[in-house]
Formats: sequence, structure tokens, C-alpha cells
Amino acid sequence: MADNKLESSGKKPSGKQSWQDRKLKKVVRDDIDVISRKTLDQSDFITMLNTHDNVLHRLRMTMGRNKNITFEKAQEFIERSQQIREEINLLNAEMCELMEWDYTPPRGFINPLAKNGEEEEKRGGKKAMSTAAAQS
Repeated sequence: MADNKLESSGKKPSGKQSWQDRKLKKVVRDDIDVISRKTLDQSDFITMLNTHDNVLHRLRMTMGRNKNITFEKAQEFIERSQQIREEINLLNAEMCELMEWDYTPPRGFINPLAKNGEEEEKRGGKKAMSTAAAQS
């Protein structure tokens, strides 16, 4: 149907891809994740995280090569980045607790509000198994 419109209007295709076509091509790359957004806040986070990812990558690639980017300063930025991730993890856990939801943190993180070993027990980890064995 779209081809018929182009033929009937006499216009040539511009050669530009629509933003959807560009996004669909990117989706198949292994360095791309698709993120659902339900709030305007999420759109802001996505934009900031994309910028952060690019800046952090460039920082790591240029530290020690550029006299302004010392290893110590780069390490400081990387540690601050980790602290911010931990803060977001804590924020998510606190909001879930308030709403009485179970919080499952992303891979590589733990629930900062979980009681001793509760997080490992949910995952069925070795620590939970050995703790359960010791209690019996």
C-alpha cells in the first residue's frame, strides 16, 4: 500500500530511514538493550545513562593518555558511578518495601534491605544452603 502511495504521488523515496527502522537495525546488535519506559522519569534516566555510558567509555579509553585525566581522577569517577548505582538499588528496594512488593535486584546487586542471608535463600545460593544445614 505504501508503494502505491509513492507511485501515485510521483515522489521518490528520500533514502532516509525512519527512526523506527534505525532502532530496529540496532536491536539485533549484542551491545544494545531494549528498555521499556512507562514514565517521563524513565526517559530522563535513559538519556542520562546513554550519555554516562559514552562518557565512561571515553574516560576509560583516554585515562593515562591525556594529562588531564589521571588514573586517580578516573578511579574517583568510576567509584562515584558505582555509588550512584548502589543508591538507585537502595531507592528501588525502599519503594518496593513501602508498597509491600518483593524486590529482586538486578544481576550483580543484592537487596540492601534483605535480612541476613534472605537474599541468598531466595536465590537458592550456597550460602543459604550451608546456613540452613548449620541450623538443623
